[in-house]
Amino acid sequence: MKTGFYLLLYLSSAVLALPTAHAADPGQRASAPSDGTTAHDLQQELSAAQDKVARLEAELRAARLSVAELENATGTAPENHTAAVAQMVDGRPLYDSDHPRSPVQQADVIADRFTPASQQQAGAVTRLLADDIERAGIRDISRIATMVPGMQYGQSGNEARISMRGARTNRTGPEADPVVAIYEDGVIVPTTTQALGPYVDIQQIDVLRGPQGVMYGRNALAGVINVISNKPDLRGWDAAVEGTLGYGDRSRFEGMLNVPVSNTIAMRIAARADVHSGYVNNHVLEGDADDLRDRKQQYVRWMTKWQPGENFNMILNLASLDQNQTGSGIWGYQQVGAYENGQYLPGHQFAPPGSVTDFGPLNVARNFASLEDQENLSGTLTLNWNMGFAGLKWLINRSRFESQQVFDSDYSSGGDPFNSDFNGWDSFRDTFSSEVRLTSNNNGRFDWLAGLSVFNMESDWGWLETRDNVFEQPAWDATGLYTADSTAAFASAGYRINDALRLFGGARWYDDSKELRDGSKGSWSGTLWDAGLEYAFNERLNSYFKASTGYRPGGVNERSLTAVPGIPASYGQEKVTAYELGLKSMSADGTMVLNLSAYYNDYSDVQAQSFTLLPLPGSAGLMDYMRTGGDMKAKGVEAEFQWLPGSRWNISAHLAWLDAQFSNYQVPAITGLDGNENGTLSLDGWRPALSSEWSFGLQASYIFNLGPWGTFTPMIQTNYTSDYYANDLNLGGALQAAQNKTDIRAFWDLPGDKVRLQVYLENASDESTLNSINVYNPKERPEIATLLANWGDPRTYGMILSYRY
Repeated sequence: MKTGFYLLLYLSSAVLALPTAHAADPGQRASAPSDGTTAHDLQQELSAAQDKVARLEAELRAARLSVAELENATGTAPENHTAAVAQMVDGRPLYDSDHPRSPVQQADVIADRFTPASQQQAGAVTRLLADDIERAGIRDISRIATMVPGMQYGQSGNEARISMRGARTNRTGPEADPVVAIYEDGVIVPTTTQALGPYVDIQQIDVLRGPQGVMYGRNALAGVINVISNKPDLRGWDAAVEGTLGYGDRSRFEGMLNVPVSNTIAMRIAARADVHSGYVNNHVLEGDADDLRDRKQQYVRWMTKWQPGENFNMILNLASLDQNQTGSGIWGYQQVGAYENGQYLPGHQFAPPGSVTDFGPLNVARNFASLEDQENLSGTLTLNWNMGFAGLKWLINRSRFESQQVFDSDYSSGGDPFNSDFNGWDSFRDTFSSEVRLTSNNNGRFDWLAGLSVFNMESDWGWLETRDNVFEQPAWDATGLYTADSTAAFASAGYRINDALRLFGGARWYDDSKELRDGSKGSWSGTLWDAGLEYAFNERLNSYFKASTGYRPGGVNERSLTAVPGIPASYGQEKVTAYELGLKSMSADGTMVLNLSAYYNDYSDVQAQSFTLLPLPGSAGLMDYMRTGGDMKAKGVEAEFQWLPGSRWNISAHLAWLDAQFSNYQVPAITGLDGNENGTLSLDGWRPALSSEWSFGLQASYIFNLGPWGTFTPMIQTNYTSDYYANDLNLGGALQAAQNKTDIRAFWDLPGDKVRLQVYLENASDESTLNSINVYNPKERPEIATLLANWGDPRTYGMILSYRY
């Protein structure tokens, strides 16, 4: 689809054609909150009014000091200072026509990110605002973990494998359920494949760590990622364009246009076109045509908001994604080694004769054409109605997702380049979801929330084989639809004993069912709960204790698999009961925040992925399946810190310690490994995948005032992870050694706060990061246990030029 490209041209032309100024319409009504704020949140904000006054007084003191600093540095006339201070007290940046982009404009960085409502909320929450997202280089889900304690990111092919507090996503594809629920503008992202969509014109990203079963239901076992786009704004025109040139011949262009059509209707369009060559060099053909992991992406989102009165608004959100790229394998792209009789053998151990050996994680030789194509169409209608006693929010979504992934199944430059018994899958998914919530509006001590939700996904998917360079579903594969359904009712309530103490609790009833392509069925139901208390020592120091539960749905294995002895027909729900204690603090002057949390998570019936060789004539041989492995315990401590020492510095950091281990956990024996007994392999005491014991992140920037040339802001971001295993099997070949990765950015903002030039260097030391390993017995040599790996991105660099109307 070329829609995104042409829309970008239109947006660029529209921005250039906009007038330089617009008079404010005194009769125009301010838009309702567009960030998903509930009535309860507004009540909490109101109750913190005294806190806001104290912060404004601190800002006034800081502004006066900053004015003195400006006077000493630039000789600004004292009569200009009053207007500057007034801007600061109003919570806006301290700059004027004489001193655009003054360094003290950071005053609201902490106040906006760590609001009184979020600091009083029970639970560990990382909130990333638009500036945080830009400073961290977040363009999709893959870099969020660089800003969140206790979260690690893994990937294989076009499948996201997220780990949080010891829980990990160990299966991918059309029937897989992740352990972290992802919501985009209130709509659940149902599969690991769809999780890698682009983030364009984003208002904020909230990462809720720990089980969120009552409020979010399925897949919120380890946490939730909420991605919230900017909504149409009735208050005036707005527009932005941005262009990126960088590593891998990257050219990325994106834009945004906000149009108030009338006093009651506004539209907002956001789009991106992104192209780059492959990050994994394939040395079979000359040039970069066959390099793996390139990208050709076009994305458009069109929102329309109708607000006929102060108590009602409706938002229609239409989004389209078209992405084409060379694939890298649904379970990984490089055979890094294998075990035979317990001994590790490095390299590809079943490569066809005459194959060229890979030389390094990002230099390979593959003679079979790979691809990863995706198309996604989504439509969401959201109704917000203030009914007086409560606020109602009703969300309805329908989406259509198509995906095809094809890869070189012998992972080499040998073999037949035009024929393969098994080399990928294709999938067509229709998803419908709807949720309605009622949130109390009363100002008393009692608050409540209640809701209903439904979810349905139908997936027409199948494995692929290739005959004479044509992809098709093999005769041995099952046909029919895979369906997943979920219905839930939930409620929560809180009671404020006094100004300092609030008690809360909630429950969710759910009913899930699945039907596989061959007609195999399964259903599960249950009740989730949470309870706890919030206690405020004072306006700046809050604490909480919380107990909560979560689950990942159970599932069914296809009949062709259950014909193999030892493979179960179904597997149960994975559940967790978690206990968390937290402390949230802010300094008296509002320039420093330190939030701490300690938790203990007790996981039961943890789901395990295994592989088997199917005894079917003409089949691919290798298939994955799920079963119940056992239990897992995880405990840890997490810290988030942000400090603005003066008007120029911005320093933030996070630290996490995690101790996660399996217990009473067994998987089917894997030929070639030590430890197999009576057909099983015990993982007791082993760490789950992507669960480093220590992780640390630091981000620091300093604003240099260039006077008439604007400001220059260099920034460094570094992330450290101690060693971890890229698979639940704690094998030496799956071990990623301790590693530190550093990003460097510099921002030049021209006077007027409209034009910004950014240069960046990500993964400056060019570290190779192992972020996924799958272990199985290949059909070519079933006596060995081979390790199929996926690696993270190499060092990348580029420049970004942006203009904001």
